Amino acid sequence: MKKRVTYEIKGQIERSCYFRVGKALLRVDFTGGAINSAGMMPAFYTTDNPLYQKAIEDSEQFRRGEITIGNSEQISEEKDNAELSIKGATADSGNTYTEVTNVQQARTVLMSEPYSIPLSELQNKNAIRAKAAECGILFPNWL
Repeated sequence: MKKRVTYEIKGQIERSCYFRVGKALLRVDFTGGAINSAGMMPAFYTTDNPLYQKAIEDSEQFRRGEITIGNSEQISEEKDNAELSIKGATADSGNTYTEVTNVQQARTVLMSEPYSIPLSELQNKNAIRAKAAECGILFPNWL
């Protein structure tokens, strides 16, 4: 069982921290914090990598309480295998484009033959995803 941990730095909206792992330095960017009328959201970093978790939890900042664990959840290995089998099953389809990894590439596929969708309908990521779903196109490597 893997573990996904979210670390938080209270009082910060963004911060880069360096952690020593042997002779190497590991850089971790805590982001996503916000200050607004509802209050303050701390900067956070989420990882399921055991090396990063050990480096953070063995650090001086963690021991002093600057960095805290905001959330920790167990991830089942079976879920990851199920996602891989779903991706593998759809990879045989003619409407799956595994080489697409960004917005521009997805837009290019949708604008080309045989889809010929006009650029005016592909102005943002959500519009591109909606048109791709409408046409039955999958971009498994594009998040």
